[in-house]
Amino acid sequence: MVGGVMRLSIFALLPLLLGACGGSEWGTELSQQTPQCLATIYHSEAVDPALAQQVFQAMIDGQYNFASGLPEQIDRVDGRLTLRLGNDNEESMASVLANGEDDGVVSYMRGLASHVSQAVGGEPVDIVLCRKVLSEPYYTVVWKML
Repeated sequence: MVGGVMRLSIFALLPLLLGACGGSEWGTELSQQTPQCLATIYHSEAVDPALAQQVFQAMIDGQYNFASGLPEQIDRVDGRLTLRLGNDNEESMASVLANGEDDGVVSYMRGLASHVSQAVGGEPVDIVLCRKVLSEPYYTVVWKML
């Protein structure tokens, strides 16, 4: 009986332990149903929740592709509003690394940064492109006025 109680206790705690190891390292999750999918994004403690919601809504309104299921985060790095965006397309990543500022993906990200910036009162927005997970950045699109 003691073994059965112990197993029950471990299984009861499992969801809590998994939750603690989940996406919480990236902050608070925002989510909203769109016609394409359930859009989700995290925001760090460095970003005011109201500002994070404005950024998220701007990305939804701009038809950012949340359907990929890859992670996204709104953060502040050295005081600058920063979006970290996951990517799993190896061809796209190789193209960005090969072509840098001349790549179409970088151009798209500049447009996204401008769109988000306009939605939040003109604040500069940097975008960090990441390999599948947010802890593996491979290219940073630094804010430039368009």
